[in-house]
Amino acid sequence: MDGGTPLFIQKFFQSPKQVGSLFPSSNSLAKKMTNPLCWDHIDIAAELGAGTGVITKEIIRNLKPGSELYIFEKDEEMRKKLKLQFSRNTVCEDARYILSSIEKEEETLDAIFSGLPFANFTRDLQREIVEEVYRSLRPGGVFVAFQYSTQMKKTFQEFFRTVEIAFVPKNFPPAFVYTCEK
Repeated sequence: MDGGTPLFIQKFFQSPKQVGSLFPSSNSLAKKMTNPLCWDHIDIAAELGAGTGVITKEIIRNLKPGSELYIFEKDEEMRKKLKLQFSRNTVCEDARYILSSIEKEEETLDAIFSGLPFANFTRDLQREIVEEVYRSLRPGGVFVAFQYSTQMKKTFQEFFRTVEIAFVPKNFPPAFVYTCEK
């Protein structure tokens, strides 16, 4: 177990609907979320629901020098740890307010990554966040999200031009990675 796993497990039991899983994302999941992208075209990105930073590390490893990454995490304690661990990046609280949190215009971001547990959110909250993601991405921008089911497929298809789904068995629980293009 990595150093963030005990905190992640504790947060799951305190607020399972917000955390979404008993265990942090695996390195296999992080790689599946980042491998298919053309990183030469990503100057500004965001990660929603960063948790303990497993996927964040992989995003940063792939970003070219000079790129910006905005990290969103609702849980205060995990957000504080992310600020320490990724001090060069801006850490924000609420994925419903991407644009106002990063003080950018609409259609600015090249990529948005998400570990948010959409299945645990109300339908209204799901749509509110997906609409904000869509507004934040430039035309041709990419939204990459993992989920533990294919429940969000129709919602993502309502907004995005293309929606591809890949299965990642080397994660607990196994996950689906959605790659959506605006």
